[in-house]
Amino acid sequence: MYKTLISEVRKAFASPWQLLKRYLFLTLYGVFKYLPTPFGDVLRWLCLKPFLKRLHTFWIKEGVTFHFPENISVGASALNEFTFLNGYGGIEIGDNVLIGANSMFFSADHVFDDVNAPIILQGLRKKPIVVKDNVFIGCGVTVLGNVTINSGAVIGAGSVVTTDVPENAIMAGVPAKIVRYRNGTDPASVATRGRL
Repeated sequence: MYKTLISEVRKAFASPWQLLKRYLFLTLYGVFKYLPTPFGDVLRWLCLKPFLKRLHTFWIKEGVTFHFPENISVGASALNEFTFLNGYGGIEIGDNVLIGANSMFFSADHVFDDVNAPIILQGLRKKPIVVKDNVFIGCGVTVLGNVTINSGAVIGAGSVVTTDVPENAIMAGVPAKIVRYRNGTDPASVATRGRL
């Protein structure tokens, strides 16, 4: 079992340098992760800049967690307290995105197809997340992989997003469903027009 686990770790980190870089990041960022605002924001930015794919914001509040930062891209947006980003499958966040406290982004899923093998040894499946520009994500939202949240969308607090979010849609619930559009359009009328 341990040989298989070591094999999975080797697949995730192609070289010893990648593994060293990951633990260097976790150690350095761990020092700055909980420092109070405003100085903590600047120190977190300085620490994150060399590790993230792209980082164009200083608004990184206390407790924001990054896993696989090399696959995470953040535009000029706001990451509020205790946001969690697992970038294994890739996360792209555009500009002018507001992310409420305690929101979570999971861009991977566990493989569990082989009933004869322990799930922990079956690896992960990459499932990218894209958040376009001008989006508001309320507090405590969970965004699962293979999801695109289009421009102008609003996600209600506590929602679980499992499907793509149309432009200017307001979604809420578990799982999140379209409540209405920002221009006041009823989702039922959009669905009817789509079938015509």
